[in-house]
Amino acid sequence: MRICLYISCYAVLFTLALPCLVAAQGAGSSITRESLAGVYDGGQMEVGARLLLKANGHFSYELAYGALDEVADGTWDLKGGAVFLTTVPAVVAPRFVVVNDEPAPRGELWIQLASGPVMEGAPQRVYLIYGPNQPPEMIEVAANGHVPLPGNRWPKAIVPEIPVYPVQSKAIPLTSTAGHRFLLRFEPNGIGKADFRAQRLDVDGGVLIMSRHDLELMLRFKRQDSHSER
Repeated sequence: MRICLYISCYAVLFTLALPCLVAAQGAGSSITRESLAGVYDGGQMEVGARLLLKANGHFSYELAYGALDEVADGTWDLKGGAVFLTTVPAVVAPRFVVVNDEPAPRGELWIQLASGPVMEGAPQRVYLIYGPNQPPEMIEVAANGHVPLPGNRWPKAIVPEIPVYPVQSKAIPLTSTAGHRFLLRFEPNGIGKADFRAQRLDVDGGVLIMSRHDLELMLRFKRQDSHSER
């Protein structure tokens, strides 16, 4: 008798829940490439952003955030109810290249940029790398190129900072403690282009939500025109 009662209760609950399950499945299945195609505005306080999704699978993206201006073009896909952006062609990251490495007095570190400052008005800074289990230190390079070393600690490598943009250049090893006088050349390559590699945007009631952890920014793109520029 008790077993029959349990079965009856489960049957009632399933019957009540079935319309909700069907509605949820219907809502998810209504999201298609065609229904998402259109122009989206992601603007908010101190942020200007725009996203164009074309029904043919191509996208265009723009972002203005403080001193950062960023664009991207490529392809987009719809999987599991979320949009994924991939920049095409792939972005060649900006980098610093060692033009010359001359000896300097023991314990001294100097850096000059052959091409001038990376960005006018932005000081050049470097990360001092001491080891895998030690936090790096960020130091501003003096106007004459001298790099102060806190506590006279000699780093194992340096990583020149690329101002404003959330891109990290490769580490430059310091091969000896005899001192270095570097001449570096900055190659901008694809600076200003967002390097999306299946960047996820969640779909929430027609709003596309992009989490940019590298910028500590959450973008909410709201549809502006679902019919134009397809």
